[in-house]
Amino acid sequence: MGDNGDSRALWPSQRGLDNLRRGRQMDIGQALEGITAYDPVKAPHGIILSPSAADNELVPELLEKYAQRFGRTYQLKDALGYGSVAGPEAMLKAVSQFINRKFKPVRPIEYRDILTTNGVTSLIDMVAYNICDSGEGIMLPTPTYSMYEHDLCARSGLKVIPVSVFPVEDQFRSESCNKMIAAFSEAYDKAIESGIVVKAVLICNPNNPVGRFYSRKSLTEIARFCGKHRLHLISDEIFAMSGFESTDRNGANLDNFTSVLSIPEDKESGVFTENIHSLYGASKDFAMGGLRLGFLITRNKQLWQTCRRVALFTWLTSFSTAFFTWFISKDKLVDEYLHIFQKRLKQAYLKTSEAMDKHGIPYLQANGGFFIFIDLSGWLQYFEGTDGPQQDGKQSREEQLCRYMIKKGVYAIMGELSMSTEPGRFRFVYTGRGNEAVIAVARIANALKELHCSKRESGDTSTYNSELSKADEISVGRPTSRFSRALQKFNCI
Repeated sequence: MGDNGDSRALWPSQRGLDNLRRGRQMDIGQALEGITAYDPVKAPHGIILSPSAADNELVPELLEKYAQRFGRTYQLKDALGYGSVAGPEAMLKAVSQFINRKFKPVRPIEYRDILTTNGVTSLIDMVAYNICDSGEGIMLPTPTYSMYEHDLCARSGLKVIPVSVFPVEDQFRSESCNKMIAAFSEAYDKAIESGIVVKAVLICNPNNPVGRFYSRKSLTEIARFCGKHRLHLISDEIFAMSGFESTDRNGANLDNFTSVLSIPEDKESGVFTENIHSLYGASKDFAMGGLRLGFLITRNKQLWQTCRRVALFTWLTSFSTAFFTWFISKDKLVDEYLHIFQKRLKQAYLKTSEAMDKHGIPYLQANGGFFIFIDLSGWLQYFEGTDGPQQDGKQSREEQLCRYMIKKGVYAIMGELSMSTEPGRFRFVYTGRGNEAVIAVARIANALKELHCSKRESGDTSTYNSELSKADEISVGRPTSRFSRALQKFNCI
């Protein structure tokens, strides 16, 4: 096993040790410990971490106002006792009312259809444990949330089955459904051939890291695929209300949020509402991550009961349920909040995307979640090595670029952590405090310019021309020659 560092210390379990070999995102995060974080006053030259963290920093004064209003009537001593394990009835009724108003389910959700945990991370682990046995598989269309592999595998021991759709936008578009389902079928068949029992499909809607919502037709076809193969369909809808009207570069409207709960039954295709589950939480749309509240919304009573049996491990706090019940039960207050939040979200996106356009940083159009999927593949040419997750401690070119940008004061999540098959993609979060996103974009632009110039000045241009000519072949929706135009902006002469 190697050296434990202390001959007197007994070793952890093998499954515990196995987890140390996962979680590259956490490893990189640990490397940042001790580094001074950016502060506009105290540390203007510190590293900007907000592009890496999907935090909602757009509504601080609203949260302060709500906390003050709630605090006028709440007795702090009431937070000290045990609360409900999986959600008091008053909160579940208020949440079901919210879900029925905003998610538009095909038939109303009852409060008995909801189970609450201390966050969606805990909920993903719980649902995975109760849907799959160890060694069984869950399909994930990629790129996807970078922590899913950890959340699904750390304790439940599942197999993650990536479903690659290229270009990535095709998994969201109605007109590309056949292509998407073909990718699902290919991944499913390969898993079965390798001996993996597939039990579910897990999607993130809007997609994290791409920032796009699935069309209704796409969701319906995924549900039919699940029905055909008798799979659970799980939709992580934690960013459900984090969206706005937008268009792609061709002027076509981007799809807005559609919940899987709104998909009608189709008995001929095996689509039954009992096998479709939504995950929701308080941390993203409402910027209340500290409450640690995640909601499983399911009409599958057996799944609900098995999850409830292990809910002692995800016990809620009395304060969290009291505050959220107070807030979410006020329809007018919630609607006013969402109106302000969504307006600011769109403004933040436009401001950040305009900065990217200005600096020649390629990206995919987005209208959901807190992130933009940027394309820095044109700058991988300046690093030696190969692409994709590396073994034996070697770093991919993408990771080298990531660590280079960290040295230049910006941290964004690598696409390969999200199982992206297109090297050089990064998730950029634009909902940080104040002007951080725009400053971060400028830092990235300066870092890329430095990289380009240093290579030219050193005479290392052997790969420059050949790689530039190939750059357009790995486009993610930008107009052709986008790297040519981008690199012109970084011309050192």
